[in-house]
Amino acid sequence: MEIKVFRSAFIHLNVILGSLSLVNGDLFSKATRSKADEKNVQNSVFDFIIVGGGTAGCVLANRLSAVPEWKVLLIEAGEEENIDYNIPGVPTEEFRPILWNFRTERNGFSCLSRPGGSCEVKTGKVLGGSSVTNDMKYTRGSKKDYDAWHDNLAPDSAGWKFENLIEHFKASEDNGDYDVLMNSFYHSRGGEMHVQRFKHVDRYMELFLGAFAELGFRSIDINTNVPEAAINNQFVMFNNTRLSTNSAFLKPVRHRKNLTVKTGATVTKLITDEQEKTIDGVIYEVEKGKAQAAYAKRETIITAGAINNVRLLHLSGIGPTAELAKHNISVYVDLPVGADYQDQVTTGGLAFTLSDVTPYTESQIIDDFKTWFQNRGGPLASRGINQVSAFIQLFENKNGPDIELALEGNYIRSDKFMLTNVTVHTAEESSLPLPYYNLVIVNPVLLKPKSKGKVTLNKRNPKYGRPVIQANLLKESEDLDAIIDSVDIALQMLENKEFKRAEIKLAPLDLFPCDRLQNRDQWNCIARHYTKAMGNPIGTCRMGGNKTTSVVNYDLKVHGVERLRIVDASVMPTHVRGGIFAPTVMIAEKATKFIMKDWKENKSNFYNNR
Repeated sequence: MEIKVFRSAFIHLNVILGSLSLVNGDLFSKATRSKADEKNVQNSVFDFIIVGGGTAGCVLANRLSAVPEWKVLLIEAGEEENIDYNIPGVPTEEFRPILWNFRTERNGFSCLSRPGGSCEVKTGKVLGGSSVTNDMKYTRGSKKDYDAWHDNLAPDSAGWKFENLIEHFKASEDNGDYDVLMNSFYHSRGGEMHVQRFKHVDRYMELFLGAFAELGFRSIDINTNVPEAAINNQFVMFNNTRLSTNSAFLKPVRHRKNLTVKTGATVTKLITDEQEKTIDGVIYEVEKGKAQAAYAKRETIITAGAINNVRLLHLSGIGPTAELAKHNISVYVDLPVGADYQDQVTTGGLAFTLSDVTPYTESQIIDDFKTWFQNRGGPLASRGINQVSAFIQLFENKNGPDIELALEGNYIRSDKFMLTNVTVHTAEESSLPLPYYNLVIVNPVLLKPKSKGKVTLNKRNPKYGRPVIQANLLKESEDLDAIIDSVDIALQMLENKEFKRAEIKLAPLDLFPCDRLQNRDQWNCIARHYTKAMGNPIGTCRMGGNKTTSVVNYDLKVHGVERLRIVDASVMPTHVRGGIFAPTVMIAEKATKFIMKDWKENKSNFYNNR
């Protein structure tokens, strides 16, 4: 295999050097194939290439480079993670330079009053990926949903039942809350990923938790397969600092000589072998239009996320024949790459005002930043009201929550409400760090939507253009009904005695064009117009037992291609009633076991692909 890879490296190096004409049939003649050329090729050959230094990619880079004889290359399009991104109270999802800034396509049933009639899909473009830009919550999801990934007709799928996944959740967990850790079946200590509640709890957090308790929601660990709870969430952090997978898994091992990390590099194509149906490596660009090659002796592993995976695979000829034909791309393998796109969804427009919040001064906030940098303390060592959630089961016998009422704090100048109703967009724009707020936005997040869409290449610029996301948010009426049902529950908090005593009221937002409607009709309208995509996309490279309806098998190997694996949330067939961060880390841990079995334990290194 090593000889084959070096031969492939020289062949593709010829292509990259440009359209040089062959002289006497030998571009790399004895005169030009110098030791420097050979060394250059050798330096571009690795055992494993990981495409995407996001949530899963950083975990895999750690685990695979732990084998000293394996050379590992991790390629990330974004730049290095900055300490400013790790302050818990700072809303990193608003930092445009570290986001991909995708948008959904317009349709007639969602995002109607958002700019351009489309919703933003915010995913991380930075070393650590969305673990740098997400809400930091540690939620695993429901046992029943993982069990549903198992297909009785496919014995290989049994490994994805929850009982066989719990060890992979615990492998990297380091839980710091002893009341949670007491349940040793679900939780553990000693892993790279420290999980804990923030110690900071303010008055309004207590008020909202009390209001949820009055509605019947218990304070209980949501990661123990309970259907409902109202909680002060656990977060992935250490010493009051965001702990991305870059910080937890990659930074501690960057010194390893067998690990190479390239940032600011975008992989544009896979290097394919037509005859043997194998992936030999990747073409990537640090500067636009200047291609470089890297080669994998064992595997290329794609961990670029549910949207960017589609772009790379389609450009490499792996995807639906009909879609590739639109761009004159030769079909390497016909697979449903890009289908089954799913994202969790919520709506704007539901918010409560807090009447007795003292205005924050600039000097106060500056002092709080100094406090955090000096000793990791103060208000910025928290996420304010964003720490509170209520998980709600709307339908009986589901054995898991359907909605998360996720609270989000923001600060609006009081005179704005005095002069005119504030627009939904103004209410959502972050003006101060998270712990400073006088407005509580209630986001009813649909955890397991039924609506599905697809991702395809950009029509005008397939290589560099933003992929086309036909998200179809709220296309299924059941999704809309579930969100509106949960709005009714949230509004019941206004009847709470402590709410009334604190003068917490429904915020007078400008809800045009839904302002003249009432009750359920109004909220149906609001949800259709002020839809929000949660930026947790899955499903575009879903796993399964056949090539017609899935992209990878249950070992996460791409159907019909050797030495290519996909390891991230894109392989998830459905959402699991929680965030996608913890499940993605679990998938990376499980994939590590697959890879070790194929290449470490199996002495013959036989790669069995279906």
